[in-house]
Amino acid sequence: MSNKCVKYQDDLLMKNEMNEHRKISVVMCTYNGSKFIDEQITSILNQEYENFELVIVDDHSIDDTWKKLQAWQEKSNLITIYKNQSNLGYNKNFEKAILLASGDFIAISDQDDIWLPQKLTKLLQPFNDEKIVLAHNRSVRLENGRLRFKSAQLHYHFEGNDTRKLFMFNQVNGHDMMFRQELVNKFVPIPKGMMYDWWIAVTATCYGKIASVNEFLVYHRIHSENSFFSKNAASKKKELDLEDSLKLFSTIKELKEESKTYLTAFLELVTRHNKQEKGFDFKLFQFLYRDRKIVFGHKKRMFPDVSYLKYAIKYAKMNFKNKGVSF
Repeated sequence: MSNKCVKYQDDLLMKNEMNEHRKISVVMCTYNGSKFIDEQITSILNQEYENFELVIVDDHSIDDTWKKLQAWQEKSNLITIYKNQSNLGYNKNFEKAILLASGDFIAISDQDDIWLPQKLTKLLQPFNDEKIVLAHNRSVRLENGRLRFKSAQLHYHFEGNDTRKLFMFNQVNGHDMMFRQELVNKFVPIPKGMMYDWWIAVTATCYGKIASVNEFLVYHRIHSENSFFSKNAASKKKELDLEDSLKLFSTIKELKEESKTYLTAFLELVTRHNKQEKGFDFKLFQFLYRDRKIVFGHKKRMFPDVSYLKYAIKYAKMNFKNKGVSF
């Protein structure tokens, strides 16, 4: 074996050992989450990786969530809890929780999911590469007691730093992500109304690369009382529409020139489209179909070009005004 090979392996081993001793902050936000909170906290405390803290910020719950959190804090010295005196809302509460984290890496947790024991260990591994600023795993929906793998398999998992691929659809979910502490001062404050995970993901691509951990490590629970994902969730009514979101993305100073040029053209088309009467917008269609692999490339389809054509037509007809990101 050559000296270069030996040195590379030694360096890799050293980085692995360093990361194994790094502290991870798991940050969780709660709001009226009493029904499933015990199961989620149990799954976090059962992580294989041991050097972590669990920071929980309750957004002024009116059920017995806070009472349960107090009981958990008494049981475990890994847990620190905070309670807001008034309701901050989904995104600003996560910003607050992130700023309270003291770890070298920060992992986001929803209040009602279930984590597999190896989640933190697996998410930490890509950070041996200094260019990686954020890593995310796959999650599978847990609905009515059943795991829905089919829907998760219809999408490719985002990796790299092509910001353009994230301008129309967020492909990095908060409950799946871990990022370096150094990234925090790049994305705070999170703009009002902006989905926190979308903002973090776009910002991350401007300062480094996003790594894909292509394993199902979270059971993401979908139910009628989800604080965000339920159809009637108040937080969904506070989302920015696509036009306003694109305007905010354009304020990120470290956007690459290629991304700036693309974003400027896309924003002009969306703004123009929102002002016109309902109907098919041929210029927007041309843009979406020309760049179909950028816009729709995360969608895994048997006949991709046919599917991308249908999507381009669909969104060229849609008015995005007052619609949130989950259209």
